[in-house]
Amino acid sequence: MESGKNTRRRLSATSTATNDNEASTELLPRERDRDDTSHEPSSSSNFGHQEDGSLRDSSKWLRPLGVLFLVLLLAAMAFSSFPTLSQLATKSRAADKPQTAIKDEDASQQQMLGIQIHPYDHVSRPSKTITHHWNITSDYRSPDGIKKQVFLVNGQFPGPTIECRSGDRLIIHVTNSLSSREGVSIHWHGLHMRNANSMDGAVGFTQCPIASGTTFTYEFNVEKHQAGTFWWHAHSQVQRGDGMYGGLVVHKPSRIDSELGVYGSEREILLMIGDWYHRTSSDVLSWYMSTRGFGNEPVPDSLLVNGAGKFICSMAVPARPVDCVDIRDEDVLSILGHDKSTGPIRLRVINVGSLAGFTIGLSSGNFTPLTVDGDFPIAGELSNSLGVLYPGERVDMLLHSVVSASNDLPKLHINLDPENFKYPNPAMRPNQSFPLVSSAQVSSEEIKMHEIEQRMHFDLATATAPETHDYGDHLEEVAEQTILLYTKTQKLAKLSNHPTGFINRTSWAPQTSPPFPLLSLPRNQWDANQLVPWIPSSAESPSWVEIIVNNLDDGAHPFHLHGNDFYVLASHRSEHGWGSYSPYETSGSSSIKPVLNLVNPVKKDTVSVPRRGYVVLRFRADNPGIWMFHCHVLFHQASGMAMGVLVDENYEYSQVDPMAKLLCG
Repeated sequence: MESGKNTRRRLSATSTATNDNEASTELLPRERDRDDTSHEPSSSSNFGHQEDGSLRDSSKWLRPLGVLFLVLLLAAMAFSSFPTLSQLATKSRAADKPQTAIKDEDASQQQMLGIQIHPYDHVSRPSKTITHHWNITSDYRSPDGIKKQVFLVNGQFPGPTIECRSGDRLIIHVTNSLSSREGVSIHWHGLHMRNANSMDGAVGFTQCPIASGTTFTYEFNVEKHQAGTFWWHAHSQVQRGDGMYGGLVVHKPSRIDSELGVYGSEREILLMIGDWYHRTSSDVLSWYMSTRGFGNEPVPDSLLVNGAGKFICSMAVPARPVDCVDIRDEDVLSILGHDKSTGPIRLRVINVGSLAGFTIGLSSGNFTPLTVDGDFPIAGELSNSLGVLYPGERVDMLLHSVVSASNDLPKLHINLDPENFKYPNPAMRPNQSFPLVSSAQVSSEEIKMHEIEQRMHFDLATATAPETHDYGDHLEEVAEQTILLYTKTQKLAKLSNHPTGFINRTSWAPQTSPPFPLLSLPRNQWDANQLVPWIPSSAESPSWVEIIVNNLDDGAHPFHLHGNDFYVLASHRSEHGWGSYSPYETSGSSSIKPVLNLVNPVKKDTVSVPRRGYVVLRFRADNPGIWMFHCHVLFHQASGMAMGVLVDENYEYSQVDPMAKLLCG
């Protein structure tokens, strides 16, 4: 918004100056006309000749006075415009923002695939209230060449990117204008939503869907200590898989010349990468939940980067006809566009996919991983590939070099992880590349100078926090409370062999009787589909809670905890047996206690639980509310692999929030 104001001010100042100059130049011909008139012969009397002579005499000093007046007028106008220009220059110097014309910024954004982020607009300003008005509709788009109906927010796919700073208040008015009569909700992935549990957007837990034709306002504060890369997405049905998502970047307040410049980055680029299905997600879910798929997850058809991809039409399966137009290589935008900066670039990467994790890499050049799931630092090493990043997870990296080792331009490689691909999909290309820069950027001499001899991969599964980083938390060997969980997709005869997600012995589904969110009901009205352990809450001394998640399936499950962050103390993957762990077992492989990292564990809000393995998580229960905990694979969550935790003073949850059922019919 500030940039827009500056633009208008600059245009106004320019326009005024131009008009004033035109007006002043019009004065000169008039003076010349006046001069010419004074020299014309006169047929008047001698008196007239004397008057004419006196005029000629007076013109000798009138003309200099006129010129002097003109000079003074121009000087006055220039002086009056100086404060506005000076104010703009002062603002610019105060922010130390690179002097790039706003028109050029807008034009460059249209010529690049990456989304330009603007930290200089936020890091040095005071906190404020930011208001957005969103209108949700749907229409047909061809993001990778295949025509498909997608969700639009203000006509955009993906939806708008929110940028703010820590401590801001966000007000988002969401209007559901879907003609399909579907309800919607929005979740703010990674934000704590402290004192705003009802704004969390989790249908069944904190709200009912926003009905078609109605508007709901999300209003909450971004915590002062939260910053980094987040995102927002639909949390109703499976709409996230059809494009209802967008970026959310929280900038950390800082001085430009200190904290923001610690990495020396000149630009920040947002990349939302994920798998993509050519059928609607509701159709894909119906196939998965039927007996036809035998419990196998639906394999994606394509992948997108910021809502754009490239599908090869000839690879389409005849049994599933599609409306396809081949996209030419030269029509694929580069990630960075015509990048003229010489310094490093911060890439903010989000996995917005429905099923698959992915690995990203460079054809040449290198980067350093910086943070995960917001602003949690990791001990990153110089690398040229990184993974696996699972749905819901985020990673920030510092791109050092974008030059190529051959005559080809540098590319960003994206490789979908095949772990959950249980059957072949001949239409899909799991490994795809996108140009990193435009052709005009790299010279052949630069190409030859930056050859890379070996591949350097950074494994996110083994990431730890830097030993020098201190969160201020002292982690004990044993937590005050332990929650033991087992998760598995099962096909049971009593459920007609439809694949169903379970956590312990419960498959989650929203309340049906009464049909209200849990936040509005006491525990004695919750039905049998709700697994919600109680965590006693105390404002004076919040307890440390350990969650042990055992994955009994053959594929990874990325789990996300709403409203909280957690330390990953241990992660284990077994190559044989169930690979589970229970602190209550006294014999067998499940009784083998893992070595817990209590020194420098990584902190996250979404973590992949390895196949036939487990994770040990620990978090401080200092955020009262009912918080959803679920697998972020879209179809696993929709099939029941979800639960919640109740952080409250009493087990019965008698102090309900009646506002949570305002949207319920």
